[in-house]
Amino acid sequence: MTEAATRVAVVTGAAGGIGGAVCRRLAGDGFTVACVDLREPDALARDLPGARGYGADVRDAASVRETAGQIRADLGDPWLLVNAAGVFSIQYLTDLDEAEWDRILDTNLKGPFLTCREFLPAMVAAHDGCVVNIASTAGVRGGRRRAAYCASKGGLVILTRSLAIDHGRDGVRVNCLCPGLIDTEMADWIRHDEEALTQWASRLPAGRMGTPEEIADGVAFLASDNATYLHGAVLMVDGGGTA
Repeated sequence: MTEAATRVAVVTGAAGGIGGAVCRRLAGDGFTVACVDLREPDALARDLPGARGYGADVRDAASVRETAGQIRADLGDPWLLVNAAGVFSIQYLTDLDEAEWDRILDTNLKGPFLTCREFLPAMVAAHDGCVVNIASTAGVRGGRRRAAYCASKGGLVILTRSLAIDHGRDGVRVNCLCPGLIDTEMADWIRHDEEALTQWASRLPAGRMGTPEEIADGVAFLASDNATYLHGAVLMVDGGGTA
């Protein structure tokens, strides 16, 4: 039985739709949650028992290192790391400037590299830990005008699998979850267009967008003792979009 009440979870992107839902679910499951984000992480943490907010830029090694040190000092070494911080962009690659490419890749791929580099050593030393990376269906297939985003999420899928190979025998499970279209700000490109959304949903087995809470359910599963044989898994939570 997972002793969630004695465990610390770090969630990046905590102020986002998916990150916030993950924080709430994990706190409800008994984890002590470190809510990490650039945008007002304290606002969410104040409403969760035992949670604390930490401001950090996951793209910056010094910021991640400082925040990781503060989390360890305040709460102890985390057992669970959830990399939910992410950004999205719709552009043809030929219209994409270098700064935007860097913003997407640094947030979606470099960020998990930096956080894993900070928190994995203690998990390995304890021979016990769990990492869940939030990738995307865009990480397993291409998308129109999404080359940078797809590249970042595809990289995260393979990073996950490689870390699982490296650290499974160290007692650390590393898996990723790939959401489809979820009802958050990142889906603003379609969720406010009723006609386009209806047409899209008609082609999906589930017939609708997913909710952040459904993604949080998937994270909770991957972090549970019901998933102890999952290493390097890519869990598609997409309403059947990639079926």
